[in-house]
Amino acid sequence: MDRRDLALLDKQMAQISPAPRGHGVLMLAIAAVFFAGVALGGSLFASPDEPPLQTASVPASPATSIP
Repeated sequence: MDRRDLALLDKQMAQISPAPRGHGVLMLAIAAVFFAGVALGGSLFASPDEPPLQTASVPASPATSIP
């Protein structure tokens, strides 16, 4: 490439510029959709008629015994 080619390439590339993006707006939109999905899923799958789930707690015992 010589200087003429580089100048022509610079002219062509100057016309192509990516549009500025609002990354903050995009992140807020993603967070809003996420929290809306969590809220909707919680309301759809919540059953107020059932008592809360209880889990048993068992102390851990050693896997092997030492004689």
